[in-house]
Amino acid sequence: MKPENFETTVEYKVYFGLFDQLTHKQEIRTADALEMVSDYIASHFSGATVYSGYGVYRHEDGSTVKEPSLIVELLDVKFDDVANMINEIKYGLNQESVLVSETETKYQFA
Repeated sequence: MKPENFETTVEYKVYFGLFDQLTHKQEIRTADALEMVSDYIASHFSGATVYSGYGVYRHEDGSTVKEPSLIVELLDVKFDDVANMINEIKYGLNQESVLVSETETKYQFA
């Protein structure tokens, strides 16, 4: 491993909450949602990291939501492909919104 071997790319992190937008509770088990997301990634990308988390946010009306979430990290992919994934999974999980971040990063395999 050498510092000069790092490649520069964009990393996308996508945060999918697991509370249904209509019932405001978890309708799809975390394990099933993880399988859905992993299956999508396996058929559309060369790889990603997917893990469970716990999201907390406040609505404009002041109410707070705390919900189980899945986080997907993707490197060296096209934004349009990420957007397509978001739309498909957002629909499958019946989400009102999904958070995505974009960061320039360097990576290499060791």
